[in-house]
Amino acid sequence: MVRQFIVFLLNVFFRITTSRKITGLENIPVSEPTIIVGNHIGILDGIMIPTIPGIADHPNLIVVIAEKYEKVPVFKWAIDHLNFMFIDRFNPDVKTIKKVLQQLKLNGLLIISPEGTRSPNASLIEGKSGPAYLAAKTGSNIVPIGVTGSEDQEMRSRFRNLKRLKVTIEVGHPFKIPSLPRNNREEFLNKYTDEIMCQIALLLPASYRGIYSNHPRLIELLEKSSQN
Repeated sequence: MVRQFIVFLLNVFFRITTSRKITGLENIPVSEPTIIVGNHIGILDGIMIPTIPGIADHPNLIVVIAEKYEKVPVFKWAIDHLNFMFIDRFNPDVKTIKKVLQQLKLNGLLIISPEGTRSPNASLIEGKSGPAYLAAKTGSNIVPIGVTGSEDQEMRSRFRNLKRLKVTIEVGHPFKIPSLPRNNREEFLNKYTDEIMCQIALLLPASYRGIYSNHPRLIELLEKSSQN
């Protein structure tokens, strides 16, 4: 009940302060293990995506939050009541990873940012291998999301001038990666981390693609997209 109330309040806040355009929600599988991966450009997108109707009401929603927010009482209270998890980004957090794997196998819906932190300039930074590892271990669908307009600087500027923030969220098509091999795991995870990041980049304007702008896999995806 508390969780529903928090989500309700957040959506009221977003309706007042933002103009959200969300497309592709129908691409998210509802009854299979699924990992939503997206770019992270501002504090608002980390809060906004888990509260989107159709995502927020998933019966087994999994969201991992950076451990630094555990020290902020209001965040800790809200996150505890939302049943989200804190994760140590800088050290192996085996306990949390095991819990995420267990929930994913029960048709969980995980939301995670492969970058691990907010981009300092709104463009993609190097992705981490966590999402690729989780997907390969569980056979989960991977659903990329591209977010624009929620940069912290843009948010501060618009809120100061009492203007609504214009945020666009585009949900891409699900895909899967192979099972985690016994050998050459680092090479495997690097390859499929790049795949995940390029699938996210495909949904973003050129100025947001960052270090993946000239990645061969992204160029291939863009060529295929232009042919459809």
